[in-house]
Amino acid sequence: MELLIVDDGQYVVEYLKHLLDWKKFGMEHVETTTNPAEARALIDSGRFHLVISDIRMPEISGLDLLEHIHESRLHTKVIFLSGYSQFDYAQKAIRFGALDYLLKPVDQSDMEKAMTQAAKQLHKQHPVPSEYDQPATQVSPQNVVRVVQAYIADHLGEPLSLDDLGRIVHLHPVYLSRLYKQETGENLSAHILGMRLERSARLLQNSTLHVVDIARMVGYRKPQYFIKLFKERYGTTPYQYRRGT
Repeated sequence: MELLIVDDGQYVVEYLKHLLDWKKFGMEHVETTTNPAEARALIDSGRFHLVISDIRMPEISGLDLLEHIHESRLHTKVIFLSGYSQFDYAQKAIRFGALDYLLKPVDQSDMEKAMTQAAKQLHKQHPVPSEYDQPATQVSPQNVVRVVQAYIADHLGEPLSLDDLGRIVHLHPVYLSRLYKQETGENLSAHILGMRLERSARLLQNSTLHVVDIARMVGYRKPQYFIKLFKERYGTTPYQYRRGT
């Protein structure tokens, strides 16, 4: 199988080319390019089984490449790299069937996990490719977790029900809850609580916002309930925490 690495930064493609022993994952040939237009032409050749691409590049983005693959009904799979954690990029990546979504700087461990999942999908597909596109079944559990966590981080001030999160990643809420616990060892509700309280603690330290306003910004409409949860987590009230007592 063949791998194409695409990034508009030369140092990035060189770093990625030597990051792993790609043959360990079945990639017998690795090619790189810093030109997205050239990448699209290479993809159209049909040689490449897997593309690792930056999601944001000038003129032709990684998402454009993935959409092109999707519309052309090619069997090439894609892993995205991005320095941007905004949810909308991850959501589009899932919609078009990306295998994984890794935030830069990518370390060896994260890439190995992503490639392990990618290798499983590619070995299922080859030597006889499926004639149907099934992107929803090809999204790795790690990618689902990353997308859910990115969405939560961007929407802490809003209600975050299991039903809402399930719709975001196209999974039944019960299944999502079980998958999240299996992958992280933590309940989704506990993660949301932790994120909200951590955000509130930073706001208490770094702003002069009133406690009531901070409570609302992290999703609590009842300040007394927020104060109760904060004290359970930090052993002090928000007011005392801000004063450092």
